[in-house]
Amino acid sequence: MSPEYKCDTFYYENVKQKEIPKRMQHLLDEIRRRTSKRKLDNDHFSYLNWSVEIHSHNTFPSSSGLASSASAYSSIAIGLSTLFEDTEDGTITPTCSYLARIGSGSAIRSLYGGFVQWYHKDPALSECMYPAEQWPELRIVILVFNSKTKPISSTDAMKRTTQTSSLYKERLKTIDEKIEQLNLAIKKRDFENFSNIVMRDSNQFHAVCMDTYPPVMYLNDQSKHFIQLVHEYNNASKITKVAYTFDAGPNPFCFILQQHLDEFLDLIKYFYPAQTQHRFHDQIKTMKLNRIPTMCAETVNNIDNIIKNIKQPIQSGKLEQVILTKIGTGPKIVVQKTDDTLATSSL
Repeated sequence: MSPEYKCDTFYYENVKQKEIPKRMQHLLDEIRRRTSKRKLDNDHFSYLNWSVEIHSHNTFPSSSGLASSASAYSSIAIGLSTLFEDTEDGTITPTCSYLARIGSGSAIRSLYGGFVQWYHKDPALSECMYPAEQWPELRIVILVFNSKTKPISSTDAMKRTTQTSSLYKERLKTIDEKIEQLNLAIKKRDFENFSNIVMRDSNQFHAVCMDTYPPVMYLNDQSKHFIQLVHEYNNASKITKVAYTFDAGPNPFCFILQQHLDEFLDLIKYFYPAQTQHRFHDQIKTMKLNRIPTMCAETVNNIDNIIKNIKQPIQSGKLEQVILTKIGTGPKIVVQKTDDTLATSSL
């Protein structure tokens, strides 16, 4: 933010955009409106007329059902509130929460680290129920089958669903009970119940999408193949080793314990082999992990018995990327204010 900037500008992956996205502009207007109401002396108040320059870099594909808006708008919200409200440590203020909600529902759930609950009765309120340390063995594997923009935005799909789906109304009746059960499973680190709740809820969510008229079809053939693969893998293993959940897109988020991670990656390597000119190892991107899990040799001898009991066909060249991560912290301020500009960077 600087008096030298002629207007607000937005850069996405170092490319200047023709205009600022509507939600981002709404967010900027709101923080300025709220700040102008505060009784500040003239020296502080003058910067309200300064323009801002926002740079966004994201390691996730955008608009493909991976909730990239979560990291983007939670970081922007905490960055702007730090600048305008003059907080020094990235404190989550009520204004910050409200700004994040303007960005997206995913963003308000991403202001805090750990396991976060978003309260539907107060759309601008979220709370960390358990810190990331509550379940240190829990890992997340994200499989990117399709990084292209999804056919309908989450916002537009939700409007259509609320207007046309009768299943949606039934779904709402059980949400509170599911949240209570899920919180208990996390508290007890009960992976079996945790997985059962997560997968059933994902299935129901997409059933509601199909009940919407015209239907909203986010899952593709690879999504459906993977759902069957997970159930056959768990059945062959005699225990639940992995759980899937799909947001508004075809790409699954997989929950798995560290002890089963290497085996699961071998399974993915077997059923979703890369094209011949690439190696599976090259498709893996780690986030928040200290190392890339040890990859076995080209053979999959350690899971041969499991593979024999899985009937799903091999899907060559269908997997674009594998992202490995775990439960982490919320946005953090990494650059503070400088002498010539009011600058902040949140991650």
